Amino acid sequence: MPAPHIHIERPLVYYYGFSHLMRGMAHQKMGQVDQARACIDQYADLGRMEDLDEVGMQVVQEFRHKAQVNRYALEIEAGQVELMEEFVNFLLEHPEEWLVGLKVITEAAVRHRWQIDRVLHVLEDQIQGVGREMDSSNNDGVYHYCYQRALYEQWRGRPQEAVEFILQAIGLADKLGMDRFFIRCTALLESLREEATAEQIGRYRAILEGCEK
Repeated sequence: MPAPHIHIERPLVYYYGFSHLMRGMAHQKMGQVDQARACIDQYADLGRMEDLDEVGMQVVQEFRHKAQVNRYALEIEAGQVELMEEFVNFLLEHPEEWLVGLKVITEAAVRHRWQIDRVLHVLEDQIQGVGREMDSSNNDGVYHYCYQRALYEQWRGRPQEAVEFILQAIGLADKLGMDRFFIRCTALLESLREEATAEQIGRYRAILEGCEK
């Protein structure tokens, strides 16, 4: 019997790749590195599918790029510090990925106790714009980067720098109505209160007073 026609908004290859992408992210969240690698391999090589037209080939290229980004993220989060320089070079060539990359790098640095001051210096031009533009496409990434950067600065013994980043994170969480993240930020800032400057505490109080209003 002939197969029934099913209307879909995107090429079939997209849904096949997306299913492996989601599975890979789930495995990564659960710490199942080998399974996550296997999923990345699947959506990195979608070009083997038959009957791909021009739109389908564009989807293949997009997933190949996602696979490259996510493979770096997976391996660095797993502790492969030797890939750091390669990943930084990749981010410099693909500035649209810098926010995702910074989040991955700072989170891994906090987890594995890596000193990444040189890496942050290399990417300082991109970092200077963090928190200035908030929209639906990047607010979650900006928050997580600022929070992880605060943890990193705290570990490096720079409490006032840590407070600066947590103030950015708490302000972002407040404006975007992310209550769970707001509570997390206040807990971290309270742990740094004694080492914060009077001016920083003043900004913190202003945020809290704004919430009460």
